Amino acid sequence: MSVSRTILLSCLAVLLNACGGGSSGDSSTTTTVTAPSITTQPAAATVTAGASASFSVTASGSSLTYQWYKDSAAISGATSATYTISSTSSTDAGTYYVVVSNSAGSVTSSSATLTVNTATAADCSTGTYTENVVCSVDAFKATLTASQLSGVQYSESTYTTAQLNVYKTLWSNLPGVTRAGITLGSLTTSAQTAAFYAVANTALSDAGYADFNGVLAADDYLGTMQSSYGSSNYHIAFIGTPSTTGLWTLQLGGHHMAFNITFNNSLVYPTPHHIGVEPKASFTVNGASYQVLADKAAALVAIFYGQTDSLSPTTAGTTALTSTYLSGQTFSDILIDPVEYNTGSYSAVTAVYPTTNRGVLVSSLTAAQQALVTAAITQFTNDYDSTTAAQMLADYTSSTAYANTYVAWGAPSGSAYPNIEVDKTYMRIDGPRVWIEMSSQAGVVIQGITHYHMMFRDKTYDYYNELSTQ
Repeated sequence: MSVSRTILLSCLAVLLNACGGGSSGDSSTTTTVTAPSITTQPAAATVTAGASASFSVTASGSSLTYQWYKDSAAISGATSATYTISSTSSTDAGTYYVVVSNSAGSVTSSSATLTVNTATAADCSTGTYTENVVCSVDAFKATLTASQLSGVQYSESTYTTAQLNVYKTLWSNLPGVTRAGITLGSLTTSAQTAAFYAVANTALSDAGYADFNGVLAADDYLGTMQSSYGSSNYHIAFIGTPSTTGLWTLQLGGHHMAFNITFNNSLVYPTPHHIGVEPKASFTVNGASYQVLADKAAALVAIFYGQTDSLSPTTAGTTALTSTYLSGQTFSDILIDPVEYNTGSYSAVTAVYPTTNRGVLVSSLTAAQQALVTAAITQFTNDYDSTTAAQMLADYTSSTAYANTYVAWGAPSGSAYPNIEVDKTYMRIDGPRVWIEMSSQAGVVIQGITHYHMMFRDKTYDYYNELSTQ
């Protein structure tokens, strides 16, 4: 009996091992996949156009996948537990839901409604000019991220006076030059872009804002030929802290543009101001047509040539044009470009102003000819608010000022009059304070056609007379 039992147990052991039994040998485990279950549903959201919106879901289960839908249509790339729209528009309004899946099945979340309200622009039209500008600046700053704000705002708490003076001089008539502030192209939402333009619209008159838009459009036009050009490269900066009582400067600029408007309490001085355009002829871009700065150029030409009362009229009369010609001088560009760039000093500018061979005194002209000079100055002062424009015009055109204000022109040898179609043609108005000059020079991107550079300065109140060397 004991022998048989031993044999039987041995056989059973062999059979168990052969069938995978016992404590030794391989074993396998079956994994059960749990179907997904949603524990937190996406919530409805209401945002203002330009703001971000997010929907999230929390689900249990293993190896989950997600697909978000808007109004029953799958959203490409929306395959995470959270779906975010970085900058909403009216077309984003609708119902959103997500399907959560794995190999054991799927579950659909409840729908969440996204409501997108139209952005309400700040009303910056009811105060004084300075109050309205500060209002528009504050509205723009409110749309910015912390990083963007730090790039546009140069406050006294962070920078020394000397540093702020340097930033005030970071402007140029050239593309690709380092400037203060942030670019239009760095703005990431439609609300930010709208607020950028609102600052320019508030700070400039209708005429000035038309020049602003025209120059940006011209760079977009050049951008269709050379990729380095475009309105996205234009900057905005606040040098000092914008307020209705403090000292600060608004800068708007880029290639062919520098608006430098300095505020000190209720007083405003908008120089130095450079503006230019290529092409000077009419052009069409982004579905709109432009011809930029033609009125300014025509007003300057009218002083010297072509009008009944010009120094060289088209009708019979006395010609005084020769006496205003800058004999022996040539001009490949404006005389006083941004020579103070990146210095924080104004001394380089004052060194360039001519002291001799300045042309003919405006006080020696007829009343009708003086009116042409006034009309040309008005083309530049009228880019700004009416109060500032009126004060500057009165200061620049008084009898005392005109007794010391000169008009002059230059051109290649053999030129009979200032011809804007000819390269190196030049005109200027040079007074005790006012300095306006224009150069008609060869095209850079568009060959064979001249384009404009113009400068408007106030010899006393550039930068509101606040650079350290003044």
